[in-house]
Amino acid sequence: MSQAYLSSEAAASKETTEPEIGRMLKRYLRADLRPDFRQHVLLKLQDPFAKGANGGFKPSTLCVGLGALWLVTLVGFVYFNFMRA
Repeated sequence: MSQAYLSSEAAASKETTEPEIGRMLKRYLRADLRPDFRQHVLLKLQDPFAKGANGGFKPSTLCVGLGALWLVTLVGFVYFNFMRA
């Protein structure tokens, strides 16, 4: 009749060195911290010094201003090139 290993017996049978544990831990943490594309864009666009009312995302003033300027420029381009014929 076989018995299951206790956790101390399993650890003693397979010893892992300290540098190997460090490498595995770094690899594990590095994989978790990589943001995907959406998170990366949100991190770049948010205001680093202020949070929203509920602690969430608050866009940077610079990004909002540049977005408004881009929108006005786009509307002007469309109006003067396509609407006034």
